Amino acid sequence: MDIECSEWSAFEAILASPKCLSKVKQLMIEFHRCGLYSKRTLHQEFVGYWRTLRRIDRLGFKLWRVWNNIVCNFTWSQFPGEMFHNCFNAYYINVNYLL
Repeated sequence: MDIECSEWSAFEAILASPKCLSKVKQLMIEFHRCGLYSKRTLHQEFVGYWRTLRRIDRLGFKLWRVWNNIVCNFTWSQFPGEMFHNCFNAYYINVNYLL
């Protein structure tokens, strides 16, 4: 899934009907930190992300691999010479299928 900052709201809708993921064995998502475009505080933003990721985990999707997506790298004038990441890829395996 790569839907440029809409993944968080899409997952909220998906998680409202958890049975829709019951037959999904693997999931790869490109997550974006969309707060750059949000009016929420940094704290509110990350608490929301954490809650969504916890709900994915509770459905049996365990994080297998995660990596920064270098296409989303950016620099910030306040921190010269530093590279920041605005998105990362996460690969999940549904452990309900391991039995």
